[in-house]
Amino acid sequence: MAIAWTEKQEQVITSRNRNLLVSAAAGSGKTAVLVERIVRMITEGEKPLDIDQLLVMTFTNAAAAEMRERVAAAIEKRLEDHPEDEHLQMQAALVQQAQITTIDSFCLNVIRNHFDALEIDPAFRIGDEGELILLQGEVMEQLLEDSYGSGRKEFTDFVDAYASGKGDYGISDLIMQVYAFSQSHPWPDQWFESSRKELDLLEAEGNEAPAWENSPWMKFLLTDIRSQMEELCWQMEEAVEICRELDGPEAYLPVMESNLSMLRGLCDTEDYRELKQKLTAADFGRLKAVRSDLVSKEKKAFAADLRDRAKKTVTKIRDSYFVQPEEEITDIMRLASPAVREVLRLAQEFSARYQEAKREKNIVDFNDLEHFALQALSENGEPSEAAKALSGQFEEILVDEYQDSNEVQETLIRLISRERLGTPNVFMVGDVKQSIYRFRLARPEIFMEKYDTYREEEGLYQKIDLHQNFRSRGSVLESVNQVFFRIMTKLLGGVSYTDEAALHEGAVFEPIPEEMEGERPGKTELLLLDIQEAAVKEMDEEHADYTEKEMEARLVAGQIRRMTDPKQGLIVWDKEQGKYRKACFGDMVILLRNTSGWAEVFTNVLMNEGIPAHADSKTGYFDTPEVETVLALLSILDNPMQDIPLAAVMKSAIGGLSDREMAQLVSLYKKKTAKGQDRGLYGAWKNCLEESSGGDQVLRDKLKALSGLVEELREKSRYLTVRELIHEVYLQTGYYDYVTALPGGDVRKANLDMLAERAAAYEKTSYRGLFHFVSYIRSLKKYDTDFGEAATAKEHSNTVKIMSIHKSKGLEFPIVFLSGLGKRFNKQDVRAKVLIDSDLGIGTDYIDLELRTRIPTIKKNVVKRKMELDVMGEELRILYVAMSRAKEKLVMTAADKNLEKTLEKWKEIPRRGRGLPFTLLSSAASYLDWLLMSLSGNEEGAIEVSVIPTGEILGREMLRQVERDSLKEKLLHFDGDRVYDPEQAEWVKRMFSFRYPFQADVGLHTKMTISELKQQGQMTDEAESLFIPTRPAFMGGSEEEKRGAFRGTAYHRTLELLDFSRMDSLEMVERGLDALTAEKHLTEEYRKLVRPWTLWDFFSSSLGKRMRAAAKSGRLHKEQQFVIGVPARELGQGDSEELVLIQGIIDAYLDEEDGLVLIDYKTDYLQPGEEKKLTDRYGTQLEYYRRALTQMTGRRVKETIIYSMTLQKEIRL
Repeated sequence: MAIAWTEKQEQVITSRNRNLLVSAAAGSGKTAVLVERIVRMITEGEKPLDIDQLLVMTFTNAAAAEMRERVAAAIEKRLEDHPEDEHLQMQAALVQQAQITTIDSFCLNVIRNHFDALEIDPAFRIGDEGELILLQGEVMEQLLEDSYGSGRKEFTDFVDAYASGKGDYGISDLIMQVYAFSQSHPWPDQWFESSRKELDLLEAEGNEAPAWENSPWMKFLLTDIRSQMEELCWQMEEAVEICRELDGPEAYLPVMESNLSMLRGLCDTEDYRELKQKLTAADFGRLKAVRSDLVSKEKKAFAADLRDRAKKTVTKIRDSYFVQPEEEITDIMRLASPAVREVLRLAQEFSARYQEAKREKNIVDFNDLEHFALQALSENGEPSEAAKALSGQFEEILVDEYQDSNEVQETLIRLISRERLGTPNVFMVGDVKQSIYRFRLARPEIFMEKYDTYREEEGLYQKIDLHQNFRSRGSVLESVNQVFFRIMTKLLGGVSYTDEAALHEGAVFEPIPEEMEGERPGKTELLLLDIQEAAVKEMDEEHADYTEKEMEARLVAGQIRRMTDPKQGLIVWDKEQGKYRKACFGDMVILLRNTSGWAEVFTNVLMNEGIPAHADSKTGYFDTPEVETVLALLSILDNPMQDIPLAAVMKSAIGGLSDREMAQLVSLYKKKTAKGQDRGLYGAWKNCLEESSGGDQVLRDKLKALSGLVEELREKSRYLTVRELIHEVYLQTGYYDYVTALPGGDVRKANLDMLAERAAAYEKTSYRGLFHFVSYIRSLKKYDTDFGEAATAKEHSNTVKIMSIHKSKGLEFPIVFLSGLGKRFNKQDVRAKVLIDSDLGIGTDYIDLELRTRIPTIKKNVVKRKMELDVMGEELRILYVAMSRAKEKLVMTAADKNLEKTLEKWKEIPRRGRGLPFTLLSSAASYLDWLLMSLSGNEEGAIEVSVIPTGEILGREMLRQVERDSLKEKLLHFDGDRVYDPEQAEWVKRMFSFRYPFQADVGLHTKMTISELKQQGQMTDEAESLFIPTRPAFMGGSEEEKRGAFRGTAYHRTLELLDFSRMDSLEMVERGLDALTAEKHLTEEYRKLVRPWTLWDFFSSSLGKRMRAAAKSGRLHKEQQFVIGVPARELGQGDSEELVLIQGIIDAYLDEEDGLVLIDYKTDYLQPGEEKKLTDRYGTQLEYYRRALTQMTGRRVKETIIYSMTLQKEIRL
């Protein structure tokens, strides 16, 4: 059935040839409309476009993939109706290559096509996140080391002033912060330069008016003060009106009117000096006492409160910005400027060094993608030829989630659009109310600038609002609108929440059958948990430890049990079944502002109460016991003399030592060891193993087993990759199976699988070996990079999902619990010594190193104010995203220790129309404050508020505990010897005595390489060691010995590449080597190792002549890969007949008329007469090669030949 588009949606779909900005509210069908627009552009009209004439940019790979699938499906559907349409057939063929992509992927494509102009290696790759963090750390460490070594006074003063605590972590963090801000600018070096020019102006001033008077930050300050004064004026007007009422405090009127006149004067002032004079002279006076019983106490208190708010605001403004004399303001800013210069220098130096380090490793990061693309598309700020070509290619550029764009992305779009030609062609869709990525330096201001300037009427620059919500029930929408009509304003949140911005009901829900038993979705609920400390203290010792988070989680658990009751549970619509049913766990999500420290608590509480739950968290991975244990084991394989990792392994299921055994181990060693010779836990371990008598034999056996395990794994670490080593750890220790059997085993197992995946990712980086892997993981932990616990199929099952609000963006859920609303906003960023804002620049304190005093500059106070407003605006939008996720039911919860005071605080507040004062809104400390503000005077609205005392929650929990204790008591006294059901007892005995008949096959490899067979000791190849190249220099050995380790690989690579048919002289061999080197097929190092005369000896030998002749006739085959199946027993893996796949590469073979000739090159160092060593060493390997060649070709192998490069001799097997 065709979709019935609304008038506004149809307008969005059909508008053409313009810049079109679509403000699409939550649930308004944004993606469906965007897909329909694309499909119609390529299928309708006289000249429909080809899909590769459109550039569609999204912000995530998942969104791009979903959009591509939707477009492809729509094309296929049209093809079903018109199978003969050749244009549609073409679009179906083109859609998979269409430019429906992320911005990063688009940039990558630009760079790949223009790498020559950018002077970068076309073989570059995008660095792994961990690799880049490691590299940043290394570059930063070297930068700081060099800076300390330089002894520059500017640097040492900067460190003394701004380092936090011990070490220079605060300094590196600050440098990285400035660097990150520079990268959000289209031209980072220009940003650094403009920041320095501001300092130059400040330092170059004479007696003229200070330059900061006309600076961006001063303009912001004056605008902000004016906005606050205007709000205070109408609040004072309300206070004056109250005083004039019959039962109002008329005695307050003279002072109130005087205060109002003063505030109006402040509103009309736009000059800093004049404003300072008026603020300095501002006097609110004293209110007369009012004792008449005829005056309403409520009105008296409310009027006085309005005045007090105004007085506090004016006082705060004066104290923050207008106390210092002008000369002192300038002097302090000048004194602070050397620190700003130094951090700019360090950040720019870091940028240059980091760029060079990436270039050396031939890697890029995501910032590079955008900036390199800008370089390719720009020439002196104007579109380059490459940009013009793209502009000609794309008829329209469509940008999804436009509210999350930044300046770099906006510049990219401008360069490739046709706006400069007078034919704007950019389609932008988003919702500024859902811009929640400030921490990624998104700029919602870009969206709002266009929204404020574009017109609703038809034209080249048009905007369209989509405000109908097709997701949620009317009850949910009403509650969202009730809150945001009151609290979202242009000054806080970036948009005025008017009827145009509000959510309008668009979804049509079938009526619930009257006969259906159960709870109907009703009003949105706000559950306030009153944390009564007295009640908590009265509880028993176990329950007295409950935290606010645990009690809030128990509150939510109780609601979930109620809603999932089989009989009286909440009724929800099942879209797939097309009918109503009772709610289940899978319908529910718990949204949290931050999962760290919260998700674990909620998960544990729900699981303990029998409610399956899964937390989607980005933290906690490295702290899971199973991952910590394996990492500890890897650490001691690298270096066993590390007490903490060694203790972790000993205490784990791998080591199996108890606390008593650990104490005994250390105690025995301490008694024996002289002072100053203590080698830590490692020494205690070795001491216990060396003791032949005394002590605990069980302990000694455990340590002996651990020692054997560590030695075996350390030996294998020499030739296994880190990923292979981790799998070997799982296999050897049984730890993988052990954690799987624990509670939450599926998640634990997935965590260990993820560790192996991280090892595989590490192996693709520029780092190698176990030592570097351990350092890699330590660095990830050090720099707070985590991956979150692994996801499992459980999260898609009938499980309550727990996630952050950010993670929920773009998703929808039947039932949403929005919890933790009492948590205070995190404003840690605005308390730093140095603050940075994209618009206002850098604000810092002046720190007097001699007096050890700190004075904030006025600019820093202004930057702080703007950052606070930006943080609050972001939090407001985050709340909007959270509340608009629910389809059927929204339940909000908050815990508060001072709930009575909080409720009283927001009981009576000033309002003008729907909205609340900006000055009031910006004073909120939590989401709960905003919700209570919005409900003030509107108790009968769309949100039902319930106050729940702590005792109610704890009482229910105590009752459940009594029931559990009773059951435990029964189980403790259960007669375990009595057989209640003989048949069941026999079945249990049979099950526990079962032995898997194919146990011998469990540990078999499914596939092995010839190299692995050699590494396991079944074959050895001294010349083809895999790990000699990474041998540390300190282990000694001459340079010649180290070079010899590569010789075998160099000769094999050379013989693979040389054209045998042309090797008819020493000169031709030399030419061939030179050509391979010049064309980069052979490295300079390999070239030096390969001796031309050695190769010519080979080519001039009888075998060499046969091979040259075969090459000329096309009968020489080189580097032939194969896979064959070999019974495990032949590989020395028991008596099993199970086939193990053997994979290898045959150096060469000849295809002669009477059979095949198998050839293998060897470079082992041998003395004349030692030919038998080669046949003994490689006989088994070549037998596998012979069998493989026979199976592949179906022909007999008549000869097997080893050619020894050292002996210059062919050896037949």
